[in-house]
Amino acid sequence: MKSAPATADKTRQERVLAVALDVFGRYGFRKTSMGEVARSADISRQGLYLYFASKEALFRAAVRQELDTALGDGSRCLDNEGAELDQRVVAALDAWLGRYVGSMLASDIADLMQKPAAQLGDLVDAASATFYSRLAATVAAATDETDRRRLGVTPEEIAAALHTVGQGAKYLSNARGEPRAEFVARLTVAVRVVLAGLDAAAKKEP
Repeated sequence: MKSAPATADKTRQERVLAVALDVFGRYGFRKTSMGEVARSADISRQGLYLYFASKEALFRAAVRQELDTALGDGSRCLDNEGAELDQRVVAALDAWLGRYVGSMLASDIADLMQKPAAQLGDLVDAASATFYSRLAATVAAATDETDRRRLGVTPEEIAAALHTVGQGAKYLSNARGEPRAEFVARLTVAVRVVLAGLDAAAKKEP
């Protein structure tokens, strides 16, 4: 069992990372300073360096925490067997892709995550692969294999299609400056279209 001081320190570090991601989103990686992050997180500059040896290390840790949080939220949505497949998929894609839709930081954080000044491709690619592997596994478990064969698609191909529609919905909502609710509404329609035949097959009586 973790001691209270250790738990408090972990919570403080998590808060610092969340604040850091917002600061990086506002100013970009190059213009963000450790001092600015320290001020925003209400921690001394020296205290910040005790946690993270450099701005690169801080940025990497902030992105890793955000990806881990998104993965955890998305996985919980996919595991919600009390909901229909399309509902689980929409909720999971919203958790994975929609976190900053409608936020002032939407485009800035998206740029940081996808085209970072620091080398984070390994983190982003690994997390994305994990999420879409989980999505494919959920589709495989919730749909009929015979029906997938009839349609000529694999769970991985369905997950890839869902990724495409999710990214498209996110791009359109961000471009139009829409709130997150609009993103979810557009995503819901797109997901239902992708899963329409599979949903019908999954509900057929044997």
